[in-house]
Amino acid sequence: MKVFYSLMSLICLTALSPFTVAQDIQGRSFSYLDWEVHCSNTGTCRAAGYQTDSAQAMPASILLTRQAGAKQAVQGKFALSNDGQTLENKKLKNIRLYLNGKDFGAVHLNYSAQPLIGTLNAQQINGLLQYAQKNVKIIFKNNHYTWRVSDAGMTATLLKMDDFQKRTGTVGALVKKGAANESKVLAAQPKLMVKKVNTATKPYLTLQPNTEQYQAVHTLLMAAQPELQDAHVFCEGINEETVAKPQTIELYKLTNHKVLATTLCWRGAYNEGYGAWVLDESLKGKATFVTEFASEFAAGEIRSAQKGRGLGDCWAMSQWIWNGQTFVKTLDRWTGMCKGFPGGIWDLYLIEAVVR
Repeated sequence: MKVFYSLMSLICLTALSPFTVAQDIQGRSFSYLDWEVHCSNTGTCRAAGYQTDSAQAMPASILLTRQAGAKQAVQGKFALSNDGQTLENKKLKNIRLYLNGKDFGAVHLNYSAQPLIGTLNAQQINGLLQYAQKNVKIIFKNNHYTWRVSDAGMTATLLKMDDFQKRTGTVGALVKKGAANESKVLAAQPKLMVKKVNTATKPYLTLQPNTEQYQAVHTLLMAAQPELQDAHVFCEGINEETVAKPQTIELYKLTNHKVLATTLCWRGAYNEGYGAWVLDESLKGKATFVTEFASEFAAGEIRSAQKGRGLGDCWAMSQWIWNGQTFVKTLDRWTGMCKGFPGGIWDLYLIEAVVR
């Protein structure tokens, strides 16, 4: 089903291929059992673990964040919920973290937020990381509530974080520590800086199917389709009475004698995606493909927001900015596996940028 492709292609795909790091950092993600990790183009990695599916009545999650570079400490947050029910403030006092039954003290949290969001102190984080290669029962509880975060997949996920940041075998590794210093670990990179060039907000031309001009432009667009990662048919049109019917093509003026072409490519149970290409204003020559997951376009900005299904409604969000020459991808963010947190609970990035 296309909706699953749109949401999970970047996540599941990377589970089949190794983490690699180029000179310009390419974001990577990995998920295994109840844990996942997203590492962005800045080198920062964010690993999140959740409760098991059988414990979904009390959703719980831990987020471990570490920046690239030598001697970077791990930061920890957590989220606690109650299957969509409001947690009673008077019953939230003295929530403590227990690791394999050992009390690591009360946790700091914001009692006014629902779900509860809190931070872990250095002792609690270091206590958790001591079990990076072992089985561990991670429990938050007080006299009224109990939450448990699964450790299934934690070791594999933290190992991927180490690999991405080139820490494996160093004194700073989380899983496979070694004697090497951190002089050759991945260096942190600043967020991508992109200056947006404003463009038209409304199409100047709409091409209807079965016209000669439509057929010519459609042929150019289809010739520029990406290399597909699954067996789905690219931008086949929307099914009406089991027949895939082509959709109108809208053209927006950009700058530098370029135009943006968009057309509805697919529709699922909860989402739809528009294809987007850049063309010469003559509507001839080679088209440049941008995405088939676009949700909206306005003033030089393409946005994508795709909703998943599961134990909570997860969101995958992307953004492309027109810089006067091309559309630059400035955002690739996933709210995580959700698992009972409606709309997701964390911001897990593959691409981070500053748009000016």
